Amino acid sequence: MFKNILLAMCLCFFLKSQSQEKIVVQFFLHPTCPISQKYTLTINDLVKKYQAKPVQFEIIFLNVKSHSQLIEVKNFMNQYQLDLPYRVLKNAKYANQWGVKVTPEVLVLHHDQVQYQGAIDDWFIDWGKNKNVPEQFYLINALNSLLMHDVVWIKKTIPVGCLIELKTKL
Repeated sequence: MFKNILLAMCLCFFLKSQSQEKIVVQFFLHPTCPISQKYTLTINDLVKKYQAKPVQFEIIFLNVKSHSQLIEVKNFMNQYQLDLPYRVLKNAKYANQWGVKVTPEVLVLHHDQVQYQGAIDDWFIDWGKNKNVPEQFYLINALNSLLMHDVVWIKKTIPVGCLIELKTKL
């Protein structure tokens, strides 16, 4: 009997720890990129939609090397009323590590692995060309699959956006 109780307690602990592990969503944005600017409403909607779920959102700003660029980031966050954590990095090494090449681009991490990378949705089809409304919701589909402990079927898409300056000075 004691063995069964111990087994049940271990199983409950395992299931609880599995369900509480957060999904991390990183949006790579740039304050002067028009497509990054246009996606701010979508980002705010996603944060609200998943606020009660084990999903952690954050924005990554790359190549912020001066005080004026830091002010630009803060103004961007305020202007678009983005109420989520953000990181400011001085170079693009982190983007290089994950193969992120444009802004906006999204990275979804779960269990220390990339589960999805690419476009938020299919709203933009080329530079300066967008649909009236998106038809494919890649990020939402990935998040919903992960939250249901299911497989993310589309792991990678090619985002449309502003190229990131990937060169790092030695």
